[in-house]
Amino acid sequence: MGETVTRCNVYGAETVDGHARPVGGLIDQPVKDSWYCPMDAVHRFRWVCANGHRGEIVDLCEQHYAEMTGRSEARVNGHRLPIPWNARRDVQTCPRCASEAPECRDPDHAAFYRGRPGRCGCQEKKVSVRLVSVS
Repeated sequence: MGETVTRCNVYGAETVDGHARPVGGLIDQPVKDSWYCPMDAVHRFRWVCANGHRGEIVDLCEQHYAEMTGRSEARVNGHRLPIPWNARRDVQTCPRCASEAPECRDPDHAAFYRGRPGRCGCQEKKVSVRLVSVS
């Protein structure tokens, strides 16, 4: 029997329970509707932050691996595929660490961020996160 090929699961649409888990589950809120990628996965990774948060294993196609790591191009079926600058996510900070930051108490910030007071981000520590290869 041949090896089972999994589909790219960049946004978590292929998770078993049907809910997307952005950034490999480092964001706790599940997403109900998620776009899916029809490409075969060629990489298996886990998001790991400097504070020890570990996301779930994520299967990525070559294009989404390039997007998530900020590369300017991917090799897809032997061809160079340019990744536009506005499609490169280059995730460098842990979203879970950012979500656990205390709320801001600066009144100037509260006036500027009226739609979401206290969440301006000035209290967020920028904790590095990286994709770690999983065999």
